[in-house]
Amino acid sequence: MLIETGLIFEYKQENQKIILTIRHLLSFPLLLVFNTITAQVQTERYVSMSPLSNAYYEYLPQGYSSSGSQKFPLMIFVHGLGETGDGSPSQLTRVLRHGPPKLIDQGVFPASFVVSGQTFSFIVLSPQFISWPDDIDIDDIINYAIQNYNVDTSRIYLTGLSMGGGVVWQYAGDDINYGKRIAAIVPIAGASYPAYFRCANIAAANIAVWATHNNGDPTVPSYYTIDYVNTIDAVPLPPNPLAIKTIFQSNSHDAWTQTYDVNFRPNGKNVFEWMLQYKNAGNILAVTGLDFNARKKDDHSVILNWVTYSEKNNRGFVIERSKNGIAFDSIGYVTSVSVDSKGATYLFKDESALGGKLFYRLRQISVDNTYQLSAVKFVELNGHNYVNVYPNPVRDLLNINTSYTFSNSPLNIYDVNGHLVMKKFLNGSGTSTISVKKLPAGLYSANISDGINNINFRFLKN
Repeated sequence: MLIETGLIFEYKQENQKIILTIRHLLSFPLLLVFNTITAQVQTERYVSMSPLSNAYYEYLPQGYSSSGSQKFPLMIFVHGLGETGDGSPSQLTRVLRHGPPKLIDQGVFPASFVVSGQTFSFIVLSPQFISWPDDIDIDDIINYAIQNYNVDTSRIYLTGLSMGGGVVWQYAGDDINYGKRIAAIVPIAGASYPAYFRCANIAAANIAVWATHNNGDPTVPSYYTIDYVNTIDAVPLPPNPLAIKTIFQSNSHDAWTQTYDVNFRPNGKNVFEWMLQYKNAGNILAVTGLDFNARKKDDHSVILNWVTYSEKNNRGFVIERSKNGIAFDSIGYVTSVSVDSKGATYLFKDESALGGKLFYRLRQISVDNTYQLSAVKFVELNGHNYVNVYPNPVRDLLNINTSYTFSNSPLNIYDVNGHLVMKKFLNGSGTSTISVKKLPAGLYSANISDGINNINFRFLKN
């Protein structure tokens, strides 16, 4: 009776189905009971792994020991916008609605997978985010996992749906240093615009990609996934293996139920087995938290600035510039100024910019002469007009940065049905900030007309 009470007390919040199974099987040998619960136990952890998350679900392999020497693959699942919450006991359960945590909760997630003759078991961490997370939040969670679990750093995998799929795309593509931490990604109906620089970074990091979407998705357009995969595979140095996509014939947003089904094997492997085919170098980065930016100073000069979160054995940074985003030349070098492995702030002025479209990146050089490449930043000089819209997707404030000079020029925003839902007037050049907080979530198209030029763009509201 003492055993029954202890088991029910320990597992009653993790999985009600397990409690019922224990009660039903108490007349069977205790070994059977322990095999049942150790294979499919998911534990709530009310711990903040990043400032934007207060709790998460933890799933550990059968026989896992924190003091053991065996390392395990890590899978991080990023939920959709509808599952956001404050991490309290009443809201954390939203994370169980979809994906791997749902499979674990239902007792159908395999305890192990056999791939290429090897047997693997995942550590699965499923954080609940308060709102849409940024790259640094995902990086914080990876760092926390490595510090607190026996993680095989060569086998770290990211997957997510809708908002989470977009977060996966962006973490893998915004910064090549982030991307090189990941062996494979599975973004599903990812709410992220397929910008070329992200595709190029994903290819350069050589991340294995399997992306899925429904062709008639009414929430996030399927061309996001199609363009991501096609562009990744079309860059001058594509990844090995090439990115792949599965487009389901459906008019719903839910592409994840089929994607995560362990019996869905279009390539001979389900998504979990597919992930485990791939590993990376598992390197510990010499520089973490690199945030690199470029901005125009005038028609012949560009200001580059960047900050780091931590540095270890970092020699310095080579500044590289390109006219086409493919072939880069070195234009300068900045020595590391980090003290005691802490982060630092840097500034470089390119006063020999020739105008037109310019692409910039950093090549971080370690003391052993290994290197990491930063994300690529774009600047346009000498009267070449441009319009940049960010962030995209957007939650509250949409920034429109342009070289055009507007004079009471109308900005019209339309919903997916072509209905005018917002009208503003723009004046001057530079950056205008528009509040879209009151717009419902969805895809919008926008038009700006100054009487001569007609400028069109689209954005996703979360």
